[in-house]
Amino acid sequence: MRYQVLPATSADVAYVASLLEDQPAAADWPEKEPSRRLVEACAFSAQIWAARRLSDGATSALWGVTPRLDTPEVGYLWMMSLAAFDGESQEFAMLCRLVFAEMLEQFPRLEQHIDASEDRTLALLRGLGFQIGKPERQLGTTTIFHHVWLETTSFDHLPMQPGGGAPLIH
Repeated sequence: MRYQVLPATSADVAYVASLLEDQPAAADWPEKEPSRRLVEACAFSAQIWAARRLSDGATSALWGVTPRLDTPEVGYLWMMSLAAFDGESQEFAMLCRLVFAEMLEQFPRLEQHIDASEDRTLALLRGLGFQIGKPERQLGTTTIFHHVWLETTSFDHLPMQPGGGAPLIH
């Protein structure tokens, strides 16, 4: 494995936020700059994890989970991977599996709404056992989203190799 996963530090968050400085706002929250949105998400997260390259210690991904206000036992998942994982989807999937297992220890259910045009993200989550709901437009936006969720009971019974491919842990 070329990465280690540890609880994120403020340096991990600051590094990723600096990379988001010139990025356009997301369709589901256009009034928020992405770097500020990341910092706010971190402030409300119960867990934040970072993947760092072993070769140079550079932060390559962040994952976090916030409790839903209306249902605190449900974790609202967020994740960001950097270009470092292009072409390394199997390794990223393995790291996600490790992080999601930790999150599911605290939250019996993880969920999120994913832009329907994000085919790679939806394929990754499907391969990791997430259920993918039908595409729907959310109030106040023209973007179509899929509601995705993963429950502890279904995650515990998944084979170690998503989609029947090569082993997830190598």
